[in-house]
Amino acid sequence: MQVRNSITLIGNLGSAPKTTVLPSGTTVTDFSLATNEYYRDKDGNRQTRTEWHRIKAFGKTAEILSKYLDAGSQVGISGTLRYNKWTDKYEQPRTSAEIIVSDFTFLSPGKQSQDEPIEAYEESSQVAEPEPAKASTRKTKKAAPAKMELEEELPF
Repeated sequence: MQVRNSITLIGNLGSAPKTTVLPSGTTVTDFSLATNEYYRDKDGNRQTRTEWHRIKAFGKTAEILSKYLDAGSQVGISGTLRYNKWTDKYEQPRTSAEIIVSDFTFLSPGKQSQDEPIEAYEESSQVAEPEPAKASTRKTKKAAPAKMELEEELPF
């Protein structure tokens, strides 16, 4: 089995994205994304746990995210998990995690008007945009029967 570093999150932006341009000309966009986990406590009450994730995008992906996302926007992102290590001012080692975006899907209206089309972007490895569903003329297949465990040996 192939080993892979992949993460997918759906959440809401905690604040407007921050965009900078590096001396090399590469655009970088950073934002925080909140995801929720729902569970029941020992008394059966529904609880919510919110996790905050640091998100970073580069290049054309960064430009598009910056243009269409705002505080509170809901977005789905896929990417890789990266750990950064450094030493703080007290000489203590620190580690932080960030997700580097490779694909994304807008899940709520963004800053732009609904009538304004989102600019096309051809590099499919950078941006995942939903495609319209294709009409299927094939009949749907029935699910395969579940495996049954046999206690006896088969005669062949």
